[in-house]
Amino acid sequence: MSEEDRHRWERPALDEVAEGVWRIPLPLPGDALRAVNTYLVRGPEGYLLVDCGWNRQESWDRLEESLRHLGAELRQVRGVFATHIHDDHYGLAGRVRSGSGGWVALGSRERETLEAFRDHPREARQRSRRRLEELAAADVAARLERAAPPAERPPPATPDLYLAGGESVVLGHRTLEVLPTPGHTRGHLCLFEREQGILFAGDHVLPQITPSLGVELPLDGSPLADFLTSLEAVRDLPARLVLPAHGPVFTDLRHRVDELVEHHRVRLEECQRAVEDGSATAREVAERLPWTRHRRRLLDLDPFNQMLAVFEAEVHLQVLAERGRLRRDLADSAHRYALP
Repeated sequence: MSEEDRHRWERPALDEVAEGVWRIPLPLPGDALRAVNTYLVRGPEGYLLVDCGWNRQESWDRLEESLRHLGAELRQVRGVFATHIHDDHYGLAGRVRSGSGGWVALGSRERETLEAFRDHPREARQRSRRRLEELAAADVAARLERAAPPAERPPPATPDLYLAGGESVVLGHRTLEVLPTPGHTRGHLCLFEREQGILFAGDHVLPQITPSLGVELPLDGSPLADFLTSLEAVRDLPARLVLPAHGPVFTDLRHRVDELVEHHRVRLEECQRAVEDGSATAREVAERLPWTRHRRRLLDLDPFNQMLAVFEAEVHLQVLAERGRLRRDLADSAHRYALP
């Protein structure tokens, strides 16, 4: 696939991907992802917005422009369903609610992260950097400190509805099943319209990249184990169309799930070999692995993506320890791994 074809989905457009369902790519300026797909779903009394983009003026303007092209207005948005808490999916939720009077729904397992960023935003941002020190990646933490500080953003909106999964969103003749898909975040949710076979996949199943894992406040459980279990849960859905948050829409859900599972199988083997060759920490393992489809080295990444790489190495090492293939210890205030 050429670079032009790979990025075609990012271009500003109002794309009707199914009857009464439109894809709107909202801009993510300065971010490697470039854009996030939001979806407008028409019902008899208005529209459901699935994900809503950054809380930036560029995103707001694009959303309003798209509604105008449909002959609609913001007040016709009856609800915002956010697949997860990340800013590119949830940032505009409060502003859309203020302008439309509609409801906002979010996964119930995102509550702790939301409250941390709402009530203590500076402390929440520092916790990720302290985690790096626990993973023997103080150098990455220092680079993040030296980088330009993140722009101050309004606190995240408190949702009207917390959903756990198993509920349904009903829009006239449409019934959208709420599916819990933890992994990318602990509270990630997908929507599935069984009658038409449409899966609103959020960041759970992406066609061109793998979602980051281990970026969580607080980090508990096993994100990679959760992600693999969630992939298995959606693999055999009778989905004829998959609507991802990043990348073009696609049709072969089972094939893409199998590709993602295989990617992580290979990654686990690479992490195992790194420990066998003498790496003991997530930081050391991350330095041995290639990153992105361009197979870059850790120190060739920007500080933010260095952090993501260390976290991802850690969640793979954690699964290896859970499977008994590695031993995990705490030594010198850092998590260390060795052969059992």
